[in-house]
Order: sequence, then C-alpha cells, then structure tokens
Amino acid sequence: MYTEQFPPYNFSNKGHLEGINLEFVSAMCIDAGIECHFELLPWARSYHLAQQHPMSGLISAARISEREALFKWVGPLASSRNYFYRLKSNTHVNPRDLSEVKDYTLGVVRDGIYEKFVESIGFENNKNLLKFGHHYECINLFFKNKLDLIIGSELSFHYQLTQYGYVGKEVVKLIELPLNETVGNFLALNKNMPQEFVERLQASYNKLSRQGLLDKNIAKYAPPNN
Repeated sequence: MYTEQFPPYNFSNKGHLEGINLEFVSAMCIDAGIECHFELLPWARSYHLAQQHPMSGLISAARISEREALFKWVGPLASSRNYFYRLKSNTHVNPRDLSEVKDYTLGVVRDGIYEKFVESIGFENNKNLLKFGHHYECINLFFKNKLDLIIGSELSFHYQLTQYGYVGKEVVKLIELPLNETVGNFLALNKNMPQEFVERLQASYNKLSRQGLLDKNIAKYAPPNN
C-alpha cells in the first residue's frame, strides 16, 4: 500500500505511519485476512507505482473521472472540502470569485487532484502555476511570500500549518474549489488486483464503518476547532 505525507489522512510521525485513512485501511487488511505493507513516498511516485504493481494500492486517492478506469476502488474513506487560502498579511490577494483566482500565483502537487482542475480554470504552468513533487514545497514557498495562494482541505491544512509553528490565524480561507466530479478519498487498488481481494477489502470496509471505526479515527485526528 503506497501512501504520501498528507496528515491527518496518512503521514509519518517520527518514523511511525499513522493517520485517519491509513489506520482504517490497516484495520481493513487485518479484518480481511490480507497481509498489507505500507510505504510512504512522494505522491507522484506512489501514484505511478500503484499502477505498475498488480498487488498494490494507494491511499488516500481522490476518486475522479480521469482516474476511474486506472484503479479498482474501495471506500469511501475520510475526506473534507477544499479551499484556496492566502496569508492574512497579504490583503492585496483578494479574489472575489473563482474567475479571479487565476490573477494570482499558485502552487500544486504534480499529478495531484488539484492540478487538472486549476489548469481548467486558467492557471498556466510556469506562468501563474508552479508544480512540485511534495505538498510541503508549496507550503514553504507560500509562507515565504513566493506564492499568493495555496489549496488546502479543512481537515489537512491545520496539520500542515502546525509543521511551521502556525495555528491557523495566519491564513484566510477564500473560495471553495467546486470539485464536482470528486466523490471523496478512497483506497485505489491496481486494476489487476484479484477481484476476490477487492471484495474482501470492501466487505471489511463496510463492516468496520458500521462499527464506527472510521468516525472514531476522524474524531481522533480532528483539529481543535472542528
């Protein structure tokens, strides 16, 4: 199972892999009687490796139309709404609606869920859009005032801010991304994964969800203001 550093869904904490979705998928594997090993890599590499190796999967992967045929899907796992943010000090960065965000600079993760969407609304690579291998590269330049805007989800952005010693008051939530084709985060399994394994994992997902384990994981990692 490939994953990335994207708290609170999946991340490494002093070398220990944890997070809402990673822990839930781990529990699913145990319940389904499937031995799963987890490896944390940059998103783009995890995304491509999960498509190359038949007995592999990817968490947490947003289920969108362009990825639908690339994987077999189990879930949905935990997810949250996504917004453009700016630094509170940058009062000149103040788009009024989605049509105006392209007037500013933005950073996204290469091959991530946001890349195609922001390009569709007018962002152009190496003009007003910079692409990175890791989300924390975006965060770093954002706080150095090298990027006007950044995208974050309500659950994960709190964790990303804490990596830099912030608590949330330093940023302003602007406009929601209308990711209408997205139906949440999932466990994306290689399309050649035996269907028996897919069904066993989905059955375990259904069972553990009914028992409230996913909700407990969300509550465990929810930021203080949620």
